[in-house]
Amino acid sequence: MGRLRIWMLVAVVVAMLLMVFLIVDLAGVPLVTDPRPVLGTVSVAAAAIGVGLLVADAVLPVPSSVVMVALGATFGLAAGAALALLGGLGGFAVGYVLGWRSRKLLVTGTTRPAGLVRRWGLLAVVVSRPLPLVAETVAYTAGALGMRPVATFAAAAAGTAGPAVAFSYAGWRGATAGDGFVVFGAVAVATLLCWVLGRSLMD
Repeated sequence: MGRLRIWMLVAVVVAMLLMVFLIVDLAGVPLVTDPRPVLGTVSVAAAAIGVGLLVADAVLPVPSSVVMVALGATFGLAAGAALALLGGLGGFAVGYVLGWRSRKLLVTGTTRPAGLVRRWGLLAVVVSRPLPLVAETVAYTAGALGMRPVATFAAAAAGTAGPAVAFSYAGWRGATAGDGFVVFGAVAVATLLCWVLGRSLMD
């Protein structure tokens, strides 16, 4: 029953995210659909908007890879990656807290969720960070399952750092939109390899 409740929670989260994403996409909000024009100048406002968009990615369909590339192009490799990492962790924190507040939806007193968390929880957090929709769902679920905050946020930082550096580097080197898709593909392949390696080490 505990496992059933977990999957029900995941299904509800995915359905809600897809609904919000669809509404925002149909509304065509410029700042969300194409934030590059407001991230093109080196300023505190642009940095705050970039980080804020990545935080909002927890509940809105923000093109996070585009934001990270733009941050790298505007602020350079190091600063762009740092801002991308800060925003990515902020987005994870939003999802985790929302999940934590809904943790009573899960069955208490069962060892199944605890066993699933001990076996795959942190690895799932690490490898999910670059993946749209999956990242948000895992963040919510991690909070709902009551995963330890310090370890969970360390895993989120580890999973966010790679994409932050990769996309920032692409922007710093003057990547085009097409190049960004190539970088995303490379990050996705690296994520898959990490998942396979992690599972093999844990088995």
